[in-house]
Amino acid sequence: MRPHPIAAATAAALLCAALTSCSPEGEDPLAQPPADAAAVPDTAETEETDPSQQEQEEPGEESPAPVGWAGEPLERDGEEYPGMDGGVGGETVTASDAEELSDHLAAEEPLTVEVSGRIDLDGAVGVGSDKALVGVDGGAELTGGRLVVDGSDNVVLSNLDMEAEGTAIAVRGGAHHVWVDGSTFAGGGDSSLISVSDGADNVTLSWNHFTDAGSAVTIGGDEDEPGALRVTVHHNYFDGTAGRHPSARFAEHVHVFNNYFRSNPEYGVRSSHDSNVLVEGNYFDGTRLSVTLGEEEPGNVVTRDNLLVDSEQPHLLGEVPDPPYAYELDGTDGVPDMVTEEAGAG
Repeated sequence: MRPHPIAAATAAALLCAALTSCSPEGEDPLAQPPADAAAVPDTAETEETDPSQQEQEEPGEESPAPVGWAGEPLERDGEEYPGMDGGVGGETVTASDAEELSDHLAAEEPLTVEVSGRIDLDGAVGVGSDKALVGVDGGAELTGGRLVVDGSDNVVLSNLDMEAEGTAIAVRGGAHHVWVDGSTFAGGGDSSLISVSDGADNVTLSWNHFTDAGSAVTIGGDEDEPGALRVTVHHNYFDGTAGRHPSARFAEHVHVFNNYFRSNPEYGVRSSHDSNVLVEGNYFDGTRLSVTLGEEEPGNVVTRDNLLVDSEQPHLLGEVPDPPYAYELDGTDGVPDMVTEEAGAG
């Protein structure tokens, strides 16, 4: 399994394990790329030339740094938020039951909250600002409820194993700088396992495993307005989940890269209601429709460097700019092995 950066960091004052790279120079961020490559198993060729491998920095005495929108600065209501560091600067505490966990996550001060083993949440548990919730010693199994990040900022959720009857993690109420990393999600019922809505912003979902669910990730809802909902979705394993990987509505910018989609009976990614979605370097294997648009209110979507196996070609529309942050694509043909081995809790 991939060493979860937050879990490893809390063992030594939350050491940094960040991805670093740059987007290709000279590339027009608004140019429409060529259509994605169709492929057959074992003989597929990616569209990329000279793909570079993702690298991790050596651990140092720094706070964790997510790749993507969660690490980007944000100006809101006259205040500037430079990025995020979770609970760095605060104490590290341990929670062994739902009451203890809820109290720690609601505290006013920054905290790193470590959990080992199983906790029955018994309903919704709020997560306050400046918190890192980290599964240690093999991860944390959370059942019987969900985590709600409502209006909070600077939140890290890492190495969690959650099976929920509805939404497992809800990010809403203008929450921002939220990083969900290296976790496993199942269930969901009629709801998405992760929901990002109600003006939430600067969110990264990375190295997670979604399974046994009809709906994985929704971004935006009926009441959202343009101008927020900037979300990065990278190196996740969408393992037999039906759709919404993600489904975006009214999203200012959604960047979906280096994810592995396997046996998805409905679709992979959907853009609707004026969302701007960039989909690149993903591996679609048995996904009925790789990328699609909202039927009544389509959004913009650009695709490039994806590899399609037994999956229909994407539906494209409009232009989408490149994100402002540094990132590096892994070679698309290596994504299945990398992601299945390293994504998820454990």
